[in-house]
Amino acid sequence: MPTIQDRIKEIEEELHKTEYNKATQKHIGILKAKLSRLELESLSQKKGGGEGFSIPKSGDSTVALVGFPSVGKSSILNKLTSQESKIGSFAFTTLTVIPGTLNYKGAQIQILDLPGIIENASVGSGRGREVLSMVRNADLVLVITDVDAKGVDKIIFELHRAGIVLNRRKRNISIKKSNSGGIKIHKPKKVDINDDEIRSVLKEFKITNADVFIREAITMDDLIDHLRGNTIYAPALFVVNKIDLPHKKENIDSLRQYGKVLTVSASANIGIENLKEQIYQSLELVRVYLREKSGRVDMERPMVVRKGVVVREIVRKISREMLDSFRYAIITGPHRKQAELRVGLEYELLDSDVLTIISRN
Repeated sequence: MPTIQDRIKEIEEELHKTEYNKATQKHIGILKAKLSRLELESLSQKKGGGEGFSIPKSGDSTVALVGFPSVGKSSILNKLTSQESKIGSFAFTTLTVIPGTLNYKGAQIQILDLPGIIENASVGSGRGREVLSMVRNADLVLVITDVDAKGVDKIIFELHRAGIVLNRRKRNISIKKSNSGGIKIHKPKKVDINDDEIRSVLKEFKITNADVFIREAITMDDLIDHLRGNTIYAPALFVVNKIDLPHKKENIDSLRQYGKVLTVSASANIGIENLKEQIYQSLELVRVYLREKSGRVDMERPMVVRKGVVVREIVRKISREMLDSFRYAIITGPHRKQAELRVGLEYELLDSDVLTIISRN
């Protein structure tokens, strides 16, 4: 009797040899749905874990360095942080997760140097499950390659198989299961996949009665990612190391289809400062400075939070008692048109805002 891995391999081979066009769209969608379901079954049968991979999150955000062995992840970690990760010119130098901290613009950003990803990492090869579990918990992924720029598509494939989608937002889909009535589909005209294709994919996930609400244009992959249930959507930067070596520009340009591409050389210290800035911007961090009762503002130790934070969240971080006695807040900042704003708890804060909290007592 064929194993789950045998069935996965068969479907992958069929997908590889099936040319994508309008006539094969439904068949390919069903194959992808079958593949996703089998991968979920495979994940449920095996447990990850292992020494060196239980790294607690620290700092204001976490960044994971992902790539094939020997592309220079450890060298980049050393340039970004004060951590001295072991460097070698052979594969699998990094056998455990090496954490370091990037201190930048008042933020403390945890950088994780992960073991190199190899083919079939998502199904357990080369301790791949443990590596990918760390990636799932990161706030930003740096996909590291060298000037040959080979195999990035395979890394993206392994991440996707593990339920990690890079540089794509979660689509507005919801499914309400029921006990009868079949599958009812509610979608706008701009959705390119038809009802029959949607029903076929749902059937592979053993859904036969449900109301399906699709509120924007989606692809079959979007629907399958939603049905997997374990999909996360992570921002990513693609970093080409060893840019000081001879290279072909077209190899690097080919990576731009996946997201923003940065070129660096850890050994020659090229592009490192720009990499730090792009990491900071991609994380969408907001620094909030607090004004003390004395009027003093500590400009060296801001409270670092994510974009979209409101006054309520800052007050709660300081003290729940302060939240109970809150009257209003006064905001000043370089990105404000007014010199001073008097606001309530639901007001959104911007980077470099200075916040004065006024209490009832």
